[in-house]
Amino acid sequence: QGMATQNSMVIVGDGKAAAHLHEYFRLLSLPCESWSRRKHSSQDPKGLKALAGAKRVLLAISDGSIESFLGEVFAAAPQFESKTFVHFSGAHVSSRALGFHPLSTFGPKLYSLQSYQKIPFIGEKGRASFSGVFPELSNPSFEIEANEKAYYHALCVMSGNFSVLLWQKFFSELETRFNIPAAAGFSYLKQITANLEENYPSALTGPLQRGDHRTLGRNLEALENDPFQKVFKAFVESYRPLELTEKSP
Repeated sequence: QGMATQNSMVIVGDGKAAAHLHEYFRLLSLPCESWSRRKHSSQDPKGLKALAGAKRVLLAISDGSIESFLGEVFAAAPQFESKTFVHFSGAHVSSRALGFHPLSTFGPKLYSLQSYQKIPFIGEKGRASFSGVFPELSNPSFEIEANEKAYYHALCVMSGNFSVLLWQKFFSELETRFNIPAAAGFSYLKQITANLEENYPSALTGPLQRGDHRTLGRNLEALENDPFQKVFKAFVESYRPLELTEKSP
């Protein structure tokens, strides 16, 4: 009981990240409490009671809420500054909380223990290590300079979030425009993922890789009046300046 009290954790937040953290700790039988302003604002508006017994406070909240939450808590209970506060933002840097960004994505369904344990956490150089703050966890961890976090996170957004938008567009058009079930495209997605994992520098195929200007021009023309025409052109131009017009040569 003494060990559980000493290492007790509170997760602040009630979104997907908080739910996945709870599930991870539950699978490891690690004691963890939860608090959210939306659910407990009337009984404990600043979370002071919920946080009082915790050694580690994990902020699974939006980037814009991190500093205001910390400011309110420390103003009301300065003694809480001796606790370890952790946030999970990929871009935000806080002098009052450690940052460990999970290099993953959290969907609506919870994951297996093995999946959680494989998630790398990205910390900040010159500050406490992930293994030092979470000795119970075996996740791989890496550190980057704090002033590089925004760039690192931009890469995460482009590769993870933007790719989802592209695949959603693809699957949606298969179903609605061509009357082809989305599942027919899953093997394409899986093979691209496998090729990336096998050897990412050589994974690109198709007209971009071949430098097929004519096909790319026809693709752009076919996307006329589609908002994704700009996306297509931006990708082409960022890969290699081809001086393409929106019409076929």
